[in-house]
Amino acid sequence: MSPLPLSGRQIVVTRAEEQAGPIVEVLSAAGAAVISLPLIEIIEPLDGGAARDAALAKMSIFEWLVVTSPNGARRVVGALQHSINNTMRIPRIAVLGNGTRQVIEDVSGVEINVHAAVPSGEGLVQSFPTYTSGSQENKVLLVQGEGADLTVVAGLTEKGWEVTRVNAYRTAHCIPSSETREQVQHGDAVIFASGSAARSWVSAMGTDFLGKVVVIGPVTQKVAASLGLEVHAMAEVPTPEGICAALVVLFA
Repeated sequence: MSPLPLSGRQIVVTRAEEQAGPIVEVLSAAGAAVISLPLIEIIEPLDGGAARDAALAKMSIFEWLVVTSPNGARRVVGALQHSINNTMRIPRIAVLGNGTRQVIEDVSGVEINVHAAVPSGEGLVQSFPTYTSGSQENKVLLVQGEGADLTVVAGLTEKGWEVTRVNAYRTAHCIPSSETREQVQHGDAVIFASGSAARSWVSAMGTDFLGKVVVIGPVTQKVAASLGLEVHAMAEVPTPEGICAALVVLFA
């Protein structure tokens, strides 16, 4: 029997604990020894989510609900299910990324109307319709993480939409112990699935890692490079399977 493609490789996974399961499963199935190093924690916004929950409670006044991450989606699904249970109007829904889509589609009866053809803020804007005066209301509720860039806000506004943006969550940095940092230094590769994780890594570990750096997509690649990290591979598809495939090619 031929060995699994990542047998003998130690791969550092930097995702938050609540998100790491799928990538850990895929890498382990490919034979990798996974070193878990959660560098970020997903927590409530500074207002405890009050502005988010208030906007979601009146989502029926919006023509569109736009969600740009799985973390945002997890904080939206309760309001969606409540609207369904109470036969309230649900706006049309646009999402960025397969992970975001999967979280929302787990809510029975919810239909995704726009799924960005290219998994980026620019791709979402390109896939989104232009507002046509008189044909519909032009209100959009945009759910994002605190500190998200303004690409989607600016792009939808330019297309004629009135955008209400709310912070669904924020990212807190985790500080690994000295023992964990020592273990991680012997890894063959580290995976970054967000710019926040790359920033936390550099803050905790610096830029002298001897292993390979693999990122989930171009936005994370840009952040990692700006921090002084050499990026060795990027997933062609921003999924756990895509990351695993990039690692397999890298170590072939």
